[in-house]
Amino acid sequence: MIRSAALLLCFFAVSEVLRAQDDAPAPLRATAVRATLLNDVLKSTAVNYPRVRAARAAIEEKQADTLAANGVFDPRLDGGLFSRLGGYYDGSLGDVGYFQDMPFMGAEIFADYSVSTGSFPVYEDGLVTSDFGQARVGVALSLLRDRDIDDRRFGVARAELQVELAESAFVAEQITTLQQAYIAYAQWLISAEILAAYESLLEVAVVRGSALRRQAEAGDVAEILVVENDQAVLQREGLVIEARRQRDLAAERLSLFLRDEDGVVLFPRFGPELVIPLQDENFLDQPLELLIERALARRPDINIANTLQAQFRLERRAAENLAKPALDLRIYSARDLGDGPIRRQGTDAVADLTFSIPLKTRTARGRAAAAEARLAAVGYELKLIVDEAKRDLRLALVNLRATSQLKEVALGELDLAQRLAEAEQRQFEAGTSDYFLLNVRERSLGEAQLKRWQAELNHQIALANYFAISIDREVLWGNAEGIQ
Repeated sequence: MIRSAALLLCFFAVSEVLRAQDDAPAPLRATAVRATLLNDVLKSTAVNYPRVRAARAAIEEKQADTLAANGVFDPRLDGGLFSRLGGYYDGSLGDVGYFQDMPFMGAEIFADYSVSTGSFPVYEDGLVTSDFGQARVGVALSLLRDRDIDDRRFGVARAELQVELAESAFVAEQITTLQQAYIAYAQWLISAEILAAYESLLEVAVVRGSALRRQAEAGDVAEILVVENDQAVLQREGLVIEARRQRDLAAERLSLFLRDEDGVVLFPRFGPELVIPLQDENFLDQPLELLIERALARRPDINIANTLQAQFRLERRAAENLAKPALDLRIYSARDLGDGPIRRQGTDAVADLTFSIPLKTRTARGRAAAAEARLAAVGYELKLIVDEAKRDLRLALVNLRATSQLKEVALGELDLAQRLAEAEQRQFEAGTSDYFLLNVRERSLGEAQLKRWQAELNHQIALANYFAISIDREVLWGNAEGIQ
């Protein structure tokens, strides 16, 4: 009995383990199937990055709010049934009507039909219809208050402006994220190049160490050279380990932006064919005023400020509308169908005019003043945004020109360091130089390579900053299909 129970428990335990394996979640990160290009990262970031998706969802939310706001102009059917259940009079009335609000002059068009039977008291004479009922069609208009704007049109217009704000916020989020992704890719690729340079220097030292060890065993060189080379190998191994750490850290940072269609993080894959993409920098030769004009026309923060101004002007109009007298006109035509009292025969044309005059307008004046103050505040903010955008663009151009020059200087320094190291190597092999000078030359070469790639990174960061400030879609969007 005990043995059977133990076997049963084992069976259930194994079943639970297998079920847990079947229900195990998919891995949180995969690896890219091919060498990761900059375009892969930008496309993935612009479409699949969570914050970008959230910003796109915000647009869809505001578009749904706009649809809901437009619902106030949906047509409707109203109707009812009135009947006396007891008493001297036995009249009954049924009616149904079609009503449609229109987005101009606070208008409403309507058409209804009513039919009554039985008798009604004289004070309900308006309920009496001919045998086949009464048909009526007409329109109601606002002549003063609610003519140009009312709560319904205000709600629709405000919802549409909220969509514009969400779209500008989406562009701003996309730009910021693409800028970060561009820099992360440059850091990853350059860290891999630095690692390759240090590995090359380490390999040189290791190969030389083997040769020196054979020469020391043969008595051709002093043993101290082997020790010095071993020291150089250890130093360069440390540089390789640090460079590998920086590459791995850069890969982790880049993987945040590289995702598949499901949003799963992809670890980037390096390939020897990968190079820093060349960007067209001919814009540096264009007039500054032209670059500033283009940037200001495309910046989402300026669009947001302009949209807010439009929203506050709308609020001011709505407030000023409240201060106007109400003067409403309703015109309709009514006709009774079938037989009935003589007074119900023929077609009636009726015009109703009603008015309401506010004796105080504190609510309207307060709302209008508040909207005016918000409008002025946004105007000041907009001026600051424009001034800062101009300054940032000028600073970006200064950085670009400087980093471009520093990159050329670093390349020249690297070329000289390479030539000196190769010359020192030849002299060392010919016996006219010592190991100390050779090691110094190679260390200088390593420093020059580091400086060269650091200069390249600084230039790529300056490019990314310029593209973000100028909203250069040709770079941040142009090569990525399907990006809005």
